[in-house]
Amino acid sequence: MDRRRLLALASATGLIVACGETTPRESGSTPNAETSTAEQPPFTAVIPPHTSVAGAASRMRLPPQVLAAREATLVAATPADMRRADELRGMRWTTNFQIASVPLSRLQTNDLERFRAYPIDVPRFDEIDVANAFLDPREPVIQFTVGQTARAYPLRFLVWHEIVNDEVEGRPILVTYDPRTNAARVVERRLLGAAMRFRAADALDRGGRLLWDSLTQSWWRQFTGEAIVGDLTGLQLRPRPSLLVSYAAFRKAFPQGRVLDSRSRPERDDSADYGATNYPGYERHSDPPLSVNGTPDRRLPPTARVLALEVGGEAAAFAFDHLASERAINVEVGGQPVVALWSPGVLSVLDAPRIADSRDVGMAAAHGREVRDRVLTFTFADGVVRDRETGSVWSLSGRALSGALAGAQLPPLVHNAPFWFAWAAHYPATRLVTNPT
Repeated sequence: MDRRRLLALASATGLIVACGETTPRESGSTPNAETSTAEQPPFTAVIPPHTSVAGAASRMRLPPQVLAAREATLVAATPADMRRADELRGMRWTTNFQIASVPLSRLQTNDLERFRAYPIDVPRFDEIDVANAFLDPREPVIQFTVGQTARAYPLRFLVWHEIVNDEVEGRPILVTYDPRTNAARVVERRLLGAAMRFRAADALDRGGRLLWDSLTQSWWRQFTGEAIVGDLTGLQLRPRPSLLVSYAAFRKAFPQGRVLDSRSRPERDDSADYGATNYPGYERHSDPPLSVNGTPDRRLPPTARVLALEVGGEAAAFAFDHLASERAINVEVGGQPVVALWSPGVLSVLDAPRIADSRDVGMAAAHGREVRDRVLTFTFADGVVRDRETGSVWSLSGRALSGALAGAQLPPLVHNAPFWFAWAAHYPATRLVTNPT
């Protein structure tokens, strides 16, 4: 799309557009948020929350390398898919259903209306001393840091809203939590030069929620950040390292941190009961959801929590039960030295009707083990995690609290702590780590 046509579209839809010259970047084999250069100079789009300009991307001339990389992933529509597309258009979706990497007829939309999630588009934050008044120290929060900024997103809000469209130090980010898979993720929401806003779609795939962007109404997997239906199919949002930890752990590590508060409640939503869960007892289900679409991996119970990550093309998972007995496991994943850590002190938000009455499920994190050109080996003894090489004491978040390496930070890794059924459905070749090395 040339600038004149883009500006005309902006005028008609309320889209705010700013164009600028940028040096093209080299593209890898997999399109993502970094392969953002088209033949035209990129634009930045700020889109009103309920506005869609669906179909714009197909007229924008996506980069040839993006089109080529996704070509092999597309599926031909069957008669059942075409009927499903007609049904969805009747529900006022303007998504380009002719482009998809999964059969539309496979996507489940049953029973989602009663679990409608209104996203948080105007997040507001409190200081620690204010948050102390409404947060139990054991409540889980998504911890995300950029530079000197540290923010906590309590699951007491996200179990209801699932999405926060935020901006941290000038970076548009998307913070998500899917109660169906227990997946908590942070990704960059800038793509092809546009700062996208996201919503929760009333659709599931592989057991997890799908999201949609308000620029093209493409559908994205919350679990992986990949677009699977619509104009942007094949693109992937860039993940950012984050931790799912207790509020107590966050405030200890970041006494000047900021915490999402209830003033962020969307105007249209007056039903969310913060401190309660709309999924009581969900984690006790003995079978995976029907939307998993395939034979479940029985190496673990479906709703067993796992610490999971993909490094260098290899996927690995650690069962929480095993981590709880070891507390520190040293492995290599994708040829990279990794440590998996576990600690008690986090309540489930998918157990008792009130979060404060729920069971302690613990928290886990994965980090690289190389610090200052030395690969460390970690052990747990006398209530603390130490490295054998220097005897320094380390926190779950990968920071050295004392010893010769005090103040050092282990390399962060993108990881997750979902239910086993969801991780295995997305990464069926996962290595289940059962013994430390």
